[in-house]
Amino acid sequence: MDHVILLLSCVAEICIFYDFFCGFFHLRDSFQALWKRVLMLFLLIMCQFCVNLLGNSYLNLVCSCLVIGVCCMLLFRGHMGMKALCCIIALFVAAGCEFLFSALLSISAFIHKQGIVTNLSDIPWHFFTMKLMTYILLTTIKQFYGYSKQEIGVRMFVYYICIPLSSIGIMILTYYIGMDASMGEVEKGLFSACFAIMVFGNMAVFRAFCRYSAELARNAEQELVISKQSIELQYYSQMKNLDARHQEFIHNASHYLKAIGELARENEADSILSVLQGLNVELEKTVAETYCKNSVINAVLAEKKAAAQREGVEMDIYVEPGIVVDGVLDVDIITMLSNLLDNALRAAKTAECKVVTVRMYIQNGGGFQAVKIQNYYKGEVLQTDNGFLSTKKDDGIHGIGIRSVQNTARKYGGELECFVEGQLFTAILLLPVSM
Repeated sequence: MDHVILLLSCVAEICIFYDFFCGFFHLRDSFQALWKRVLMLFLLIMCQFCVNLLGNSYLNLVCSCLVIGVCCMLLFRGHMGMKALCCIIALFVAAGCEFLFSALLSISAFIHKQGIVTNLSDIPWHFFTMKLMTYILLTTIKQFYGYSKQEIGVRMFVYYICIPLSSIGIMILTYYIGMDASMGEVEKGLFSACFAIMVFGNMAVFRAFCRYSAELARNAEQELVISKQSIELQYYSQMKNLDARHQEFIHNASHYLKAIGELARENEADSILSVLQGLNVELEKTVAETYCKNSVINAVLAEKKAAAQREGVEMDIYVEPGIVVDGVLDVDIITMLSNLLDNALRAAKTAECKVVTVRMYIQNGGGFQAVKIQNYYKGEVLQTDNGFLSTKKDDGIHGIGIRSVQNTARKYGGELECFVEGQLFTAILLLPVSM
């Protein structure tokens, strides 16, 4: 029974440290597979368990430091200084909880009454309550420390924290009212198992709260994207109507010219001026720069070029004749082009070279239509497994927009590739030609 309790205590300790580090760092690529992580954690647990069996407190302290360090340094990637700080915090919290329980609950006096050697099964509440308190403190640090990536809402955290606090209260009250002292071996075994389940259950509940909070955030984010797309689609519908009126104006231009010719033969100068004035007004209402035959692409490019001019950014646009993007929904064209151009403009306006280059052309013998967007940026760019993320606020390379374009392109068998060379960011969107 003593060995079982000790093993469960080691499992809880390693899982607590692993969960704490997950809140600050990303796993290394070599440990993305679940079985590799489980194998590494199992080795750390067995190492900690074997050292604890020796009963040497100094060796146990050194081993705990090494296990924490190995867990953080090998499993996760990140800044070494930040890793060292997290290891120190985890070590001090774990040691502080042990000292707190020894001092406040007089464990040493309890052991002295029972003799020099005491079975762990006599005080199972001590180990599991201590581990639960360690987990609560580390979770609280992770919640309110600014660099944590597992932060949940304050209200959600308050709801959650009621569960572990009540669990600790139950564990301590069980000791004070002497329930564990009157139990037999079987009852103590079940008692210890329930305490262990309570510790792991609290950890599982918090992870569930984190996932639920992340899901709420994603849903809110998607609602914002849908609202934005709805507004943009309405705007670009108006642009399409404007383009249709422009085409109608071009069609009617020959009639205007004939009328002006007739008035000129009759020397009706005032009438000619009146017609030309009306013609100029109508032209100003309907004129729009045309890049290709696709009215939605024209509308997006025209709107973004106007936005670039307002921001003092030069936008160089060329669309190769023959670009049609057949088979792609208008809303998806808007999503892909708008996200890429918005990111490029946001980055370029803070860069030294305020230029955005847009090229749309046919590639691979007509098999793909490519959109190549290049812009300069200021700051640093972090490349992750899921794409690019800006390491500074408003650098214009945002993971959400990039992922949205990737997901939309893959719906049509396309792909988005991003490259960084010096301070030049390049995004290439490939879409297959619909046959």
